[in-house]
Amino acid sequence: EVGGTGKEMGLSRLVSSAAGAPMFWCSGPLTEKWGADRILVMALLSYVFRFFLYAAMRNPYHGLPAEALRGVTFAAFWSTGTIYAHRISPP
Repeated sequence: EVGGTGKEMGLSRLVSSAAGAPMFWCSGPLTEKWGADRILVMALLSYVFRFFLYAAMRNPYHGLPAEALRGVTFAAFWSTGTIYAHRISPP
């Protein structure tokens, strides 16, 4: 607990959403270029890195980079996961 207010929580959600929206747009071409397996592994590794960022927080604003990474990571993982599921599903 770092003592964040409602305003700081709202700001962190804004940062997360603003970072994730472009990634939803770009995830298809990135998946085609690098492959679904690589994107999924990078997303999972970034989750680990993000949790270390959360653990090192000393004030609520230190969480903003982690929230930006959360937006990008979630968008990449979710979209690539749906692409991967579509590819491996039977016709």
